[in-house]
Amino acid sequence: MLKPIGMTEGHYECRSLDETLPIFTDLLAAEVVERTEKQAVVKHPNTAWKLVIHEGGPDSKNKPHTNHYGFRVASSKEIPIAHQYISEHKAQYKIKSVTPPHEAHFAYSIYFKEPGGNDLEIEYYNPAAIKQGRRIAAPHWTTPIPEAKFPGRGYLPQAMTHGTLNCDDKEVSDQFLANVLGLDIIGGGRTSTYISVPNMGPWYVVVLPMAHRDYLSEANRFTLKLASPEEVEAAHKDFSKNGKQLGIQDLRELQTNGRAHFLLSDISKNWWEITS
Repeated sequence: MLKPIGMTEGHYECRSLDETLPIFTDLLAAEVVERTEKQAVVKHPNTAWKLVIHEGGPDSKNKPHTNHYGFRVASSKEIPIAHQYISEHKAQYKIKSVTPPHEAHFAYSIYFKEPGGNDLEIEYYNPAAIKQGRRIAAPHWTTPIPEAKFPGRGYLPQAMTHGTLNCDDKEVSDQFLANVLGLDIIGGGRTSTYISVPNMGPWYVVVLPMAHRDYLSEANRFTLKLASPEEVEAAHKDFSKNGKQLGIQDLRELQTNGRAHFLLSDISKNWWEITS
């Protein structure tokens, strides 16, 4: 079993960086911290984890709604304001659709589809859910970003809170995530599982079982960090020998170009990067 010390990145495929990056900077209060010709790294100032965005070109497929990333605001009043602002700027940002505000499981949110083929969520999470034992309801920031840093919208995403994955069988997936990848199951219910890294901060991933799947490429993945290059090398050796028995669907070669890392496809055919 892996012993991850961090879930450090999400990876996200779009069609055009020039079209998708303004979605993150102008509508979600994130910053571009690195960019090359076909890849960019964005980071929300209140979130330690980064989102690596890969440009896949015009033929990149739309991703399922249940493979999205979420950003959280501090007040429920901001959700209808965000809906109005994004709806009024759909043409400017080439946004395909915006859902009306809706409530579900203590969350109040909107979703919109950016031109790169991905859904994004802006949510408010009712702190009353903390009394129900929902760890994810706690604020994902210690110091709120002031309105002056993101003026003129009427809403302010205070953190990037979560990503999502699909699985084929919830029970089988839960066992793999806990017993092979070493992740904590921190919540969920009959229809979802919330996972995070033990003793890590509040960022989490929601795993949803789906009867019909659109399997995603390795450009859509999460990165787990181990304590040392030696641990990464030992994990790759173990998975090379026992991976099929454990449920690993695909295992890529170990890379040591500046750091030790490799990719694997899990029992639900979701991609993960294991790195030092």
